[in-house]
Amino acid sequence: MTELSRRLDAHQRSRIAELDLTPTQAKALEELGEPKTARELAAVLCCEPPNVTYVISKLEKQGMVVRRPHPLDGRAKQLVLTDAGRELRLDLLRRMGTASPLDHLSREERAALRDDLLKALGRGD
Repeated sequence: MTELSRRLDAHQRSRIAELDLTPTQAKALEELGEPKTARELAAVLCCEPPNVTYVISKLEKQGMVVRRPHPLDGRAKQLVLTDAGRELRLDLLRRMGTASPLDHLSREERAALRDDLLKALGRGD
């Protein structure tokens, strides 16, 4: 398990680095497939809202994210990917799925591995 975890982590980090992103920026892009508030994104990323603000500010300066008024809460802002941000997100997701350490497994074997890991985590059948 440890070796597989190391290989998956190295794969993920190399794909993220190809796009000149930090791991936190990459995770934020992944999670912003749908608009979220900074507080919602912080909860998903398991970090404090000020850390998300810093990450989003960098992505905003790069033209990947904009802050828009929340449609239901006038006090909040939603984080929304720009067209460039959506393209970068798709590129990131595509790269993450390319040359994975699990590529040698068949679709069925991957499904079985997923099921077994979920079961080990107490989330399986």
